[in-house]
Amino acid sequence: MKSQPYNCILVAGSVAYDEIMNFPSQFLDYFLPDKLHQINVSFVVDRLEKQLGGTATNISYNLKLVTKKPVILLGAVGKDGDAFIKFCRAHRIDVRNVICDKRLYTATGKVITDKRDNQIWGFYYGASIRGKDISLGQYRNKKCILVISATHEKAFLNFQRQAIQLHIPYLYDPGMSLSWIKPRDLKTGVSHCRWLVGNDYEIARIIQLLKTTVAALAEEGIAMITTLGDRGVQYRDAKHFFTVPSYSIKKTIDPTGAGDAWRAGFLAGIVDEKPLPECLRQANAIASFAVEHYGTLNHHPSQKELARRIKAIKL
Repeated sequence: MKSQPYNCILVAGSVAYDEIMNFPSQFLDYFLPDKLHQINVSFVVDRLEKQLGGTATNISYNLKLVTKKPVILLGAVGKDGDAFIKFCRAHRIDVRNVICDKRLYTATGKVITDKRDNQIWGFYYGASIRGKDISLGQYRNKKCILVISATHEKAFLNFQRQAIQLHIPYLYDPGMSLSWIKPRDLKTGVSHCRWLVGNDYEIARIIQLLKTTVAALAEEGIAMITTLGDRGVQYRDAKHFFTVPSYSIKKTIDPTGAGDAWRAGFLAGIVDEKPLPECLRQANAIASFAVEHYGTLNHHPSQKELARRIKAIKL
């Protein structure tokens, strides 16, 4: 029997409560172009939901929907974090490395989404800082693959540094970390990653911070993945450049967490040794389920439903 290249998936990122609000209009109508230097704006929302979330939680949950490989969450919760531990155990997510801080509160994200799916986030890192104390040493030479997603600065850089030192292959997903990361740290993370992923805005920001181009990074051997929402996903490396369309859904309920679902679908395909185009199709398919539900952990597609959507995405 052919051996698998990866035995498990390590998911480093935030574990956070999400407060998700819907704004029935569009943000654009409430900003005055000549007053952007002194913004004082209030948005009256018509819906509020409080959910479990965070990049690591979301990615881990979606991974367990599509692969049987062990999923190991690397993150931290606070004194109010029992719900996360119970949730993860119920969904067979390994939490042996999750730190429970008895002083700080669990990280919390608050987001307002307008009718055009634009989002404004506020984020409290809280206990996520304790990710700086998590060691990856036990996973050296264990044939694990790692995803490094947005979390507290010290935790994010801790995972990045160890992954490089221990030669653990990783998918680099800086996301919200782009608001604070120094160009030199970003360059280090990008230059050592197996895959770089972000939406079109995030990839543009990375290119800006590194003062380079997408083509130049691809020539350096970096596999770049740009998620494009309902326009699908663009993949580029030194040898390939193509786009995989999205699965067309009737209505987007909530885009929050779709990117995390996408990352999970892609990595699940990688660890299950699927061809690259199939990994991308699977990622697009699982993300399509996420946006049909409010919150990031409330979709439960069957394998049959997932397979149907994957098949419907034509290359």
